[in-house]
Amino acid sequence: MSSAATVLVRPAVRADAEAVAAMAQRSRPPGRAGASPLSAEIFLRDGFGNNAAFAALVAEADSAPRGYAIYFWGYDPGSATRGVYLAALFVDERWRRRGIGRALVRGLARRTGAEGGRWVFWSVLKNDRRARRFYRALAPELANVAVCAAYGADFDRIAAPDDQGRAA
Repeated sequence: MSSAATVLVRPAVRADAEAVAAMAQRSRPPGRAGASPLSAEIFLRDGFGNNAAFAALVAEADSAPRGYAIYFWGYDPGSATRGVYLAALFVDERWRRRGIGRALVRGLARRTGAEGGRWVFWSVLKNDRRARRFYRALAPELANVAVCAAYGADFDRIAAPDDQGRAA
C-alpha cells in the first residue's frame, strides 16, 4: 500500500463486476443496515448492454481496483444542459485519504465535459459528516435545494393505479 501509488481512473468493464460488488458489500452509509444489494450479477445486468441504467468508473492503484464511481446521465431544462448524477462513490477503507476519491470525481467531471455535459450532481446523507466534508472540499452544498425521494411503500403508493385502473 504505497502512499504515493499512481491512480488510474478508467471506465468500468464487465471484468470489474466481482471487484465492484465486493467493494459495494463493504460500503455501509450511516443509518443504513445490512450490506449493499449490488452483486456482480446486478452490476452486469444494470451497467452494461443496450438498456444500461448506469455507467461506472474504476480507480486502480497498485494494479488493482481500489474504488468506483457509479453515475447516470440527466438533463436540466432550467439551464438546457446535460450532466451526470453521481449515484455512488466508494474507496476501499485502506486506500482512503490518498486522492482516489478526488481522482474519481475529477475523472467523472472530465469525462462528462468531454461528452458535452456541464454539471455533476450528487447527494449526501446529512449525518454522513465525513462524506460531506469530502464533497464540500470539491463544491459547495446547495442551501436552497431539498432532495425528495419516493421508494419502497411511498413509490408503490404513487405508482398505484387510481380508482379507474389508470396510473395517476
